[in-house]
Amino acid sequence: MDLEKLLLQLIEQKYKEVQKKQKGGIFEKILHFEGNAIGQIGEKFVKEVFKALNLPLDELPGDIIHDEFDLLSRGKKVEIKTARKGLNNNTFQFNGINPKYNYDYIILLDITTQSVHYYIVDKKQDYHYNHTLRKEYIKVNGKDKQLVMMNPGNQVNLKLTLNLKELKPIANFANELYAIFTSI
Repeated sequence: MDLEKLLLQLIEQKYKEVQKKQKGGIFEKILHFEGNAIGQIGEKFVKEVFKALNLPLDELPGDIIHDEFDLLSRGKKVEIKTARKGLNNNTFQFNGINPKYNYDYIILLDITTQSVHYYIVDKKQDYHYNHTLRKEYIKVNGKDKQLVMMNPGNQVNLKLTLNLKELKPIANFANELYAIFTSI
């Protein structure tokens, strides 16, 4: 029995199944990146938008390269989470959200092969913990969305799953960023 040939056949079969579910588009190369690379792309994108809008990006103190947040603007700490669309439905899983971290905003970016969407969470207004249920929530479009454990027993890193309809098209992203970070 040729084990490598068997594995190759299974890989080819799965590849064909996945290809049927994926639609090509302007951002289709995003499918070839792993999670950390997608996160780096999202962070760089938001920072470039800040620069293009002439919104201040504060220098991080000392030798801090990465902290509980990804960028600092006028003293406001911003966490950036980027996800790509799942294969089977129009959902996006934003991983590594830690409500105990000291940031003011979470910018959620999602990328499909054809479009990009966003949602900006104001942590002070949109986050809450229900002590009775012992569950963490973020308000998205006025509705509570539960943060759940990424892995069983991992109560530090949580994930938020949103569907495409809960997110906003990227067209108004720059205006919303500008309105938030010039009113501070």
